[in-house]
Amino acid sequence: MQLLNPLRVRGMLAYLPQFFRVFWRLMGDPRVSFLAKVVPPLGLLILITPPALELDLVPIIGELDWLLVGYLSLKLFIWMCPPEVVREHVAQVARGV
Repeated sequence: MQLLNPLRVRGMLAYLPQFFRVFWRLMGDPRVSFLAKVVPPLGLLILITPPALELDLVPIIGELDWLLVGYLSLKLFIWMCPPEVVREHVAQVARGV
């Protein structure tokens, strides 16, 4: 139940704006491969296919699939980016540049 700790959830939500800035910078960086940049849109495409839309009618599972596919596609995107480029953008966002 450590994942549902309110302090941990609040901390994760506090870092969402910085995460999205890093994500946006990586999507625009020419050093990141085209294949890596295709992963997030494909994750979104998976979510709007008919089987995924049918799951949205199920009360709890409908929301979980959005979270799971979104998390996995963003995680895969970050994993496919060159680590030094990710570190550079994280440092720039942390400095407020």
